[in-house]
Amino acid sequence: ERLLALDQALDRRGTLDPAKRELVELRYFAGLEYTELVPLLGRSERTLKREWAAARAALQVMMEP
Repeated sequence: ERLLALDQALDRRGTLDPAKRELVELRYFAGLEYTELVPLLGRSERTLKREWAAARAALQVMMEP
């Protein structure tokens, strides 16, 4: 049930910001570290950490009943 909620929240998040959806998928599902994401996504580690925190917070709100 929780995984379904995450999937639905990601779908909603993806329509708002595809770049953050991609980051969440790569961090959460693929388990990539920031050092691996920097060259892949072309953004600084600091930016990715900031985006990750924002995406995670938004997903938590979207997953609340």
